[in-house]
Amino acid sequence: MAAPSPCSPLGPDETEFSLAIAGSVLTTWRQEGLRAAQQTFHTRTTTPTSSALLHELEQRLAGAQAPHLLVDGVWFSRPHGGITRVWEQILRCWRLPGLVTSAASVTVIDRESRVASIEGLPQCPAAAVDPLDWQRLPDCSDDNGRIAMGVGADVFVSTWITSTGRVKPALPELALVHDCIPERNAGLDPQLRALRNRWLLGATGHLAVSAATAADLAQALGSGSRAVPWCHPSTAHLFMPQPGEAPLEAWTDQLIHRLALPSCFVLLPASSSIGSYKNPEVVLEALSSHALHSVHLLLTGVAAQRHAERYRECYPDLRDRIHVHALNDLELQCLYRKALAVVVPSRREGFGLPVLEAMASGGRVLTMDVAGLREAASGAVPCLDPEDADLLRLWLELLLDAPSRAWLTPHLARRRRARLERLNPDLLGLTLLAQARRLANRQSR
Repeated sequence: MAAPSPCSPLGPDETEFSLAIAGSVLTTWRQEGLRAAQQTFHTRTTTPTSSALLHELEQRLAGAQAPHLLVDGVWFSRPHGGITRVWEQILRCWRLPGLVTSAASVTVIDRESRVASIEGLPQCPAAAVDPLDWQRLPDCSDDNGRIAMGVGADVFVSTWITSTGRVKPALPELALVHDCIPERNAGLDPQLRALRNRWLLGATGHLAVSAATAADLAQALGSGSRAVPWCHPSTAHLFMPQPGEAPLEAWTDQLIHRLALPSCFVLLPASSSIGSYKNPEVVLEALSSHALHSVHLLLTGVAAQRHAERYRECYPDLRDRIHVHALNDLELQCLYRKALAVVVPSRREGFGLPVLEAMASGGRVLTMDVAGLREAASGAVPCLDPEDADLLRLWLELLLDAPSRAWLTPHLARRRRARLERLNPDLLGLTLLAQARRLANRQSR
């Protein structure tokens, strides 16, 4: 299967060619600076274009005025998880020298942020709020409206069910949507559903992190909604070996010794409850096979220890083979690469960042044949039936067999390189700015 575009059109004039130019200029900007990026842009764009991304890039390169964007940092108090990963990538883009200026400003509402990437951007302090506290979030929206008026913002963006007013927006709102999994849940808490409805239905515009999420969102918004633009995040750069970096093999061996890990283990990067959409039971059932008795399971993630106890209760044959460790990105990179396989078994996802991160680390990845994960994998890794533990077991047996692994590993490596080459870690940040400009222009008409 051919890899899809990393970004949907923001308009009818967006093409693969314009996306390639934008990616090339952004890479030059990061590696060689603003002046080199300006030269690359003018060399590559020899004819006028109607591309929204290239227009935004041209304006930013020229230091032109742009709408004042206000970002609610309500989720930034939680330093872990996919939403934080995506925001770290966006903020990293916005810190390119000269991209955000006083004439093209971005202000962050700081609610005791634990995301270091907001440093260097203007900030407005506000009361800290647990983003999972449904009772407090409406107050958060009231604060946002007052702050927006105070700083003279033109567009507000939130990635987590906050807005600029409980009933209606105080200014154009842009919702950055990671998934519509709660909308699929018939038993969703009524207050949470009301907050999400206000966030999604009250927004002036949307940007999704994948085509799968964009399709779900368009359905949630109703038949009269416009096509929802989307752009793939790519935190994979955090896990790619850098040029000149010392080999990590010896350090990885020391890490495994220090953690008392066995030589053969499967890594589950996001643990969750048995029966949840994260679907850990398909991994637990596969590893319960006698044929995989030598394979252990490594759990990581915020709540991994709590979930591990439940896994041991339900699968007593695995009791001594389940290991739990909190890992930083470097340790995770090493263990992604060392694992027999990294398994991402969810029944549904908006997008699969762990799939990309494990691929970037050089790991062997097995994921599930569901929309968001299939899109992240993009033909580079096997996608399995999420309800078929026997199929997962057969794949793990294949990887456990040294001759089969020796043939399969370089084959997957070629596919992995092709997939990663199509991703640019700065493209989502630029796309968000372009969408904000579109909303501000629409409002001024």
